[in-house]
Amino acid sequence: MAFRNWRIGIHIQQDKIAIVALRFERSRWALCRWWHIALAPGIVRNGQVADGMALAERLRGWRRELPLQHQVSIAFPASRTLQKRVPSPQISLRESEQAMWAASAMAQQLEMPVSSLCVDYSASPDASEWRVTAAQRLDIDALRQLAARLKLRVSAIVPDASALSAFFPWLPAELSGLAWHDEMHWIWALPDSWGSCPRAEVAAFAQLSARLNAPAARALFDPACRRMSL
Repeated sequence: MAFRNWRIGIHIQQDKIAIVALRFERSRWALCRWWHIALAPGIVRNGQVADGMALAERLRGWRRELPLQHQVSIAFPASRTLQKRVPSPQISLRESEQAMWAASAMAQQLEMPVSSLCVDYSASPDASEWRVTAAQRLDIDALRQLAARLKLRVSAIVPDASALSAFFPWLPAELSGLAWHDEMHWIWALPDSWGSCPRAEVAAFAQLSARLNAPAARALFDPACRRMSL
């Protein structure tokens, strides 16, 4: 087991960290381990890592259980991001120029320096606009520093809501998205968008369906894991 390559997902939440590890065997991916690690108050505040040293110390025991060969994806709260739609550039740009253009467009709208943002983007289906997502570089740097302290091999750092789209290939054709909640927040994903909202604003799944214009009649609810399909 120690020599197999584990694919690991880490979901950082306000009061705990949820972690799953998969490995490829017998021509399929299989769950090999999972962890729920409680966090003391103050380590994560409003979705932001406030005490990186304490967080790393809390995870050291878990880190010793990992094999040398592993790849880690870290999910941070979608509430720490901002999404905008901007018109596509009128001229043809190379990939590096596209990234700079998207970052500049978002920085201008937010009135923040480009250097303070981490930006990702994708084109709409008709290529008329770009969907741009921005996170504060301080948030991403805190996660990078955590990974460095624990000597983790990180393959991706993503907003948690966007990660739900990875389940779309297994959804029945009549369902249009996924939603999940804990005590504080909803996260949701549809084919063309994703996001989060506080439970204080949207208490029930029917309210979330109405807000997203996703028919509640198409909802499936699994009480064991509090996962909903829209």
